[in-house]
Amino acid sequence: MTAVDILKQSLNFYGRVFNKVFWLSVASSIMPLLMVAFVGGGQPSILGMLLVMVLSMFFSIYMLVFVHQFSKDQDDSLAAGFQLTLKKFFPVILTSMVFGLVTMLSMIPGAIVGSVLASGIQDEQLQAGLIAIIAMIPMSFFLYRCFFAIYFTLTDGTSPIDALKASNQLTKKNKLIFRGFMLLTFIMLAYFVLLVLVGQMIAFGTMAIAILEFALQVIVMPLFTIFIYRMYEVAKEQYATKSKNGDIDSE
Repeated sequence: MTAVDILKQSLNFYGRVFNKVFWLSVASSIMPLLMVAFVGGGQPSILGMLLVMVLSMFFSIYMLVFVHQFSKDQDDSLAAGFQLTLKKFFPVILTSMVFGLVTMLSMIPGAIVGSVLASGIQDEQLQAGLIAIIAMIPMSFFLYRCFFAIYFTLTDGTSPIDALKASNQLTKKNKLIFRGFMLLTFIMLAYFVLLVLVGQMIAFGTMAIAILEFALQVIVMPLFTIFIYRMYEVAKEQYATKSKNGDIDSE
């Protein structure tokens, strides 16, 4: 199975659950807007920002849980998905926090090497830019290799550290995942170009453009969620088959 095949599956999947994931996407995307609406031009409180962040993350995880539930059991019940989300929310958040912490730590070696290499550069902006680029190399590698950590926690109940290890093992030398992310990158670039073009449309007012951009985000986000989940599941199944046949060690 190719990345394009997974995209086709994802589009079909999306069509079958659109009426459910659409509203979950709306709930996840609208939370920051509600904060802006309530605060107006004032400074939002830390508690308010934290609440909005938690609620937005909850609905994002809710959508991922629902996709997992439908994929495994063909169950499109939002009530069942909500109950499962309550069980999975804190484990997934814990794995996300560990993932974020290790991601920041992964920048340190690159930052040290970058500082040494940039020590002779007099221009401060050029120096900072070089350090940032070199620091992002190990971080990008870690993000790619451990991207599926929360998926392992969600589907298998794996602990944060074991989830990072499992994701690293799954993505290592996996051409399907690499090509899938390349395809997703291309689609996301096209999506951002579309957003920029929408923003440049002078025929619409500012409010109309904002509403249109929000609508595009709400529609596109579930497709990205489904595509990444399906890529994870297919890659995991292929890895299990190779492990059973003894093909992993030979690669």
